[in-house]
Amino acid sequence: MGGNLLSLWHPSELVVILGIALGTFMAATPVDVWKRTIQFLGRYFGGEKVTKKLYADTLGLLEDLARLSRTSGVLALEKHIVSPETSPIFMHYSRVLKHKDLKKFIVDNFSYLLLNPPQSQNFEHHLENQIYDIYDSMSEVPKSVGKVADWLPGFGIVAAVLGVILTMELLGSDMDVAKIGTAIGAALVGTLTGVFFAFAVLAPFVHAVEVMIRQDKSLFEMTASFLAAYANGVSPNLAVEIGRQRIPPEFEVPREADS
Repeated sequence: MGGNLLSLWHPSELVVILGIALGTFMAATPVDVWKRTIQFLGRYFGGEKVTKKLYADTLGLLEDLARLSRTSGVLALEKHIVSPETSPIFMHYSRVLKHKDLKKFIVDNFSYLLLNPPQSQNFEHHLENQIYDIYDSMSEVPKSVGKVADWLPGFGIVAAVLGVILTMELLGSDMDVAKIGTAIGAALVGTLTGVFFAFAVLAPFVHAVEVMIRQDKSLFEMTASFLAAYANGVSPNLAVEIGRQRIPPEFEVPREADS
């Protein structure tokens, strides 16, 4: 509307508001949540979300491992499971290797099956518990960041009050109306900044992370379906079909894509 954008530029307000926000986030959350938040920031800005290609790669990797087990014996999987980063099979599916939680889930459960667990152990229940734990751990990021987003308008008010206090020092017999107006404007920018970062920056990030986590959960559930079928001795083709049928419609993988 013809206003001067420089009127909104007050670095001191940003230092106060973002400094308090970062400090409270670090004080309220454990180091593991900091690390996961950084990981999700990388995925958020890098566009590294769940895609059809990741589903196809995951099915392809699982099928290759299952076929190797069928043709060369279960013990042939050991070298690939022990060191997936150097495994020619895993290296062929770089998207899976980059998704550390998914890679760990696959490696851990094939390692479990290599130990030949007794039939009394409910493998499907074991997989469900793992997915719940992973989902619960990932969900700490949107919960923590969401709380900071809820607090940010309050931090903006803190900055605004500090600005008003400084403005009071300008009142006196030789008042400079221009300086007082600038100081009051700066104080109001504090409130605006807190609300803006809460609803236009952190809130979209929180929602995007929640979507990524739900997509990750579906990916883990598809993998678990394949692993459960594999553990029950079905053929690789049938295990792939069972896994494919757990893929959400928006990520549906054509049957020729992983063959």
